[in-house]
Amino acid sequence: MTALTYILGAASLKVLRQKSGRLIYWGLNVALSAGLFALDFKMLSVAFFSLVLLTGVFSELEDLGLNLSVSAFFTLVINALIWTGTFLFWMSITGPKWSATVLAAVENLLKPLEVYNPGLQVKYFDLMLQLPSVIIMMWMASIYLAVLLESRLLTSRDPQTDPSVMQDLPMREQLKEFRVPDAAVWIFILALLGKFGGFSNQTFEAISANALNVCFTLFFFQGIAVVARTFEKVRLGLIWQTLFMVMIVVYLFLFVSALGLVDYWFDIRARLAKGPEVNVKRET
Repeated sequence: MTALTYILGAASLKVLRQKSGRLIYWGLNVALSAGLFALDFKMLSVAFFSLVLLTGVFSELEDLGLNLSVSAFFTLVINALIWTGTFLFWMSITGPKWSATVLAAVENLLKPLEVYNPGLQVKYFDLMLQLPSVIIMMWMASIYLAVLLESRLLTSRDPQTDPSVMQDLPMREQLKEFRVPDAAVWIFILALLGKFGGFSNQTFEAISANALNVCFTLFFFQGIAVVARTFEKVRLGLIWQTLFMVMIVVYLFLFVSALGLVDYWFDIRARLAKGPEVNVKRET
């Protein structure tokens, strides 16, 4: 299961949860995960079940009437606690060789990068130390895309031309208003200091690097909200929006993260709301 397949899979699971209800969702997916594990597809089974758990917990919190930020936060906390406990249990069974096992798995996963780009120097041990944040980032991206794509998968109505879609799916509208919590900014500043402050402590640097990765992702989501508001302001067509978004995600991650940080301090979206609208011919 590739990272992209994993992240996009959350949208389908969320629609399944909405359409089938709680009992069928959990029963069907737990049975499927157990079947994959029994057939010796252990890694696939664990990855799939982690996505089922992530989407299921988020949907349960959404049903309680919690907003996007609160639902996502507690979903990440609950999943992190469950999988941290599972990992510690696996460590106790595996013994001292657990780190070598994880490192070997990271090397096998990233070997194709060296094959396609022989000049690329991959520091596998450093990447292994950042696995916790990589997993959390994938969970965050999965939740984000599940909310973003839910309307497209549930209905053929276009949210841009039919505002009632947004009333049925309020969380998608909340994506446009997403703001990084104040605490995340201070964590970001401390993580920068810990990573680049020259403390010569590998554990402290690893924790700081993981915190930076998560903070950059949060700022990226806020930056994407600024970009989406800009597209809305100029009334850019759906086709062009899609093309630009793909280019932004693939090539401009750090730039959009920086844009999100700037928006935190200067509230770019509020300034856009005050400016005049620009009409751009809409593609259909």
